[in-house]
Amino acid sequence: MGILSILEEECMFPKASDKTFLAKLYENHHGKSKNFGKPKPSKTAKYEPHFEVYHYAGTVKLRRFYFVS
Repeated sequence: MGILSILEEECMFPKASDKTFLAKLYENHHGKSKNFGKPKPSKTAKYEPHFEVYHYAGTVKLRRFYFVS
């Protein structure tokens, strides 16, 4: 199941949250997909990303907030 499919599924349930979305992402993709990863902690970043998507143009670091509202 892709990231957008997981997001769509989460939006259908009233009790879904950003935390459940992130949990499902890790359950379905972490260690299973070469295009998804857990970011390494950074001492210089103002905000820590919750997950990374490895794109042909570079790594996209994303936070889980406001995905599911």
